[in-house]
Amino acid sequence: MPDPIKRAEKVHIDELSGKATSTVQWFLENRSKTHPVTHNNELEVFVCGEKAFVDIAEKIKAAKHSIDICCWGFDPGMELVREGPAWPRGDTYGDLLIAAGKRQVKIRLLVWYSKIGSPAALNMPGHSHGIHPWRHVSGSSEAEKIGAKRSASLILEHDRTPTVMLLAAGTPNRGTGAMNAVTPESLSAMAREEYCHSWYKAAFAGLFQGITIQTRAGVPAFIEKSLASEKYKPGGLGELEAEREGMVRVGTHHQKTLLIDYDYMGGAKAVGYVKGLNSVTDYWDTEDHLIENPKRECGGKREAGEAVQVDQGKRADAGFKTFKPYRDYACRISGGALAGVHANFVRAWGRAGGDTLADDLETIPSKLKRKGIPGAHSSIQIIRTQPEEQDKTAKEMYFLATDTAANATGYLYIENQYFQYQEWAERLIQARKNVMALWKAAGPATGKTKGDMPLLHVFIVMPVAERGQMVPRTYDTLAVLGQQAGMTGQSSLIDKENKQVHTGLSRDDMGRPTGAVYVKPTVVEYANGIDKPSIAALESKYGLKVAVAMLQTSGYDQRRVRYREIYIHSKLLLVDDSFFSLGSANLNQRSMAVDSEINLATNDARRATDLRRKIWGKLSGGTVDGKNGSPGEIAQAFRDWTKTMDVNLEQKRNSQPMTGFLLPLQDNRSATLRLG
Repeated sequence: MPDPIKRAEKVHIDELSGKATSTVQWFLENRSKTHPVTHNNELEVFVCGEKAFVDIAEKIKAAKHSIDICCWGFDPGMELVREGPAWPRGDTYGDLLIAAGKRQVKIRLLVWYSKIGSPAALNMPGHSHGIHPWRHVSGSSEAEKIGAKRSASLILEHDRTPTVMLLAAGTPNRGTGAMNAVTPESLSAMAREEYCHSWYKAAFAGLFQGITIQTRAGVPAFIEKSLASEKYKPGGLGELEAEREGMVRVGTHHQKTLLIDYDYMGGAKAVGYVKGLNSVTDYWDTEDHLIENPKRECGGKREAGEAVQVDQGKRADAGFKTFKPYRDYACRISGGALAGVHANFVRAWGRAGGDTLADDLETIPSKLKRKGIPGAHSSIQIIRTQPEEQDKTAKEMYFLATDTAANATGYLYIENQYFQYQEWAERLIQARKNVMALWKAAGPATGKTKGDMPLLHVFIVMPVAERGQMVPRTYDTLAVLGQQAGMTGQSSLIDKENKQVHTGLSRDDMGRPTGAVYVKPTVVEYANGIDKPSIAALESKYGLKVAVAMLQTSGYDQRRVRYREIYIHSKLLLVDDSFFSLGSANLNQRSMAVDSEINLATNDARRATDLRRKIWGKLSGGTVDGKNGSPGEIAQAFRDWTKTMDVNLEQKRNSQPMTGFLLPLQDNRSATLRLG
C-alpha cells in the first residue's frame, strides 16, 4: 500500500545521456489542498524568549486593526521587555493588550483551560492559580483603572496593613514556625497576583475595550479517535497505568500562534508568529542561559543559611533564587503562510464559542497572494495536530523529514522537550534499512560496497524526562537507536529484574528468596522486546552515528562553580542544511495524536544553514558549528561535538566551568509505571 505522505513523481530519462532529474520532497504535497505550500514568505527565527518577546511587543504596539492569540497559557503579568529590578520591569502582556484595545484594535485571546489540568500546569496566573481576591472588579469604571503599575502602587501604599502583611508573608518558616518576613520580593509577587486576578476578572466579564477571551479544553471523543490509529496505544501495559486516562481526559491545546492585522489594508501589514515559546513568564530567558538572571522570575527565597522555597518542578532548583534557564524558539512570518495560521485560529475560535464569519476562512487578503521571489522569499507549509479535525500532519511531517534525512549524507538535528515517540525512532531505523538495501543492490553496477555508503549523523538534544514516570518511554525510544546507556537508572532496574527471573522466585533487597513467585514488571518485559543495536551495529548495519546530549550551564555563584539544568522546551527539527520545522509539536504521543499543535515547515536552505551554525556554535561554546556543512565537515563536527560533551563531563567532575552547555545525557531515575 502506498505511503499517503509520499507523492508520486514521473521522472523522464534523457535517451542520450541516460540521466534523469528528480526533486526531493520536503513538504506534504498530498495535503496541499488543506495545508497549502506558499512560496512568498519572509521569515525571522528567534532563539530563546528575550529577543522574541521584544519583537512581539513592538508588533503589538504597532497593531492597527486586529490581534489574534492562540496559546497554551497566558500570563497577563508577564513583562515582554524587561528593565529595572522589580515587577513590573516593563510593559506587561496584559497592559499591552489593554492599550491596543483602547486604540480600537480587535483582540481575540484563545487559551487552553482545564479544571483538572490547569491548576497543575499553572498556565493562567490569576485564573488557574495564585488568586488573592481582596479587590474585586465590579464594572467598567473599575476595569479602566487596571494596570500593572497601579497594582504595584496599591500594594506599596498599603504594605503595612494586616491583610497585606498576612498575604505577603505567606507560609510559616519551616525551621522556626514563625511567619516569613515581608520583603520587597513578596510584596512584588503579591502585586503581580492582584493584577493578574483583576485582569482576568475584567477580561472574562467583557469589561476591557476590544478584548474578547475564550477558553477551550480537549475533547475526549476526538482524542480517542485520534489515538485509535496509533501504532502503540497508551496504557497498553496494564490497568494500573494512568497514561491513557491522562491523555484522554486532560488533552491540552498546545498551539502557540500570534497574528496581527491579518486583513488590514489587504494584508499589507499582516505579521504572525509560530512559536514553541509560551506566553507565560517562565519562558523568558536569554541565549546565554546564565546560572542566575534577575530578569527571570524568582523561584523561591534564598536567605543566608536558608534553603530555597522550591516552586513547581520545571521551574526552580533548590539553592537558586531564580527560575531555571529555559530554551525555545519562535518564528515571525509575513506572507501567504499566514492564511494557514489564520484558518487554524478561526476554526478553533468558532469551536470555543466565539463569533466567526464565513469570510474569515474563504477570503485571503490580496497582499498575501503576492508572487514569491526565489532567493528572497521562503516556502512554508503550516502543519498541525488537531484531534477535532483528525489532522495529524505534524506527525506526517516528522516522518517525511526523517525519510528524506535517511536518504541524505549529512545530518539530522533534533532539539526537543520530549524524546518519547518510539514509532519515530523505528521509522528512522526502517528508513535507513531501506537505503542500505538499495545501496547494496546497486553495488555490483557501481563497484561500491555497503561500507562505502556515507553515514547519517544524528544529533539529539533533550532534557532529562520531566517526571519519573516518563522515564520508561524515553528509555524505549532511545533503546531503538541503541542509545539507552544514558538512562542509567532504568537500565539498572531492567538488569536487576532480568536477573531475578533465573530463580523464578522473588528476592528481597539482600538477595534472599521471599517465597513469592517472581513477576517481572511489564515495562521490563516490554523493554526486553526492543531490538537494541550496539553502537558498532548501528553504524555497520544502518549507517548511523547518534549523539544524545542534555544541556547545563555553569558559572560562579556563591563563590564556587555551580551547574544548572537548561530546561529544553524546544521543538526544532533541522535536516541537512535544507529543511527545518519549529513550533509547538513535541516528539511524543501527546503532540502526535492528543494535544492540538501547530508548526511551520520550510525548505529555506539559507536559514537552515544559518540556524545550524548559530545553534551548534552556541551550545558547544564555539567548538563546533559544522562550517559549510559538507559531509566531511559534518563528520568532523560530530566528532568534536561528542568530544566537547566528554570534556565537559570531566570538567564538571572536577568542579571546573564547562565550555558551552553540552553534556552526555544522564538520568539515574527509574520507574515501573509509564506516562506519556
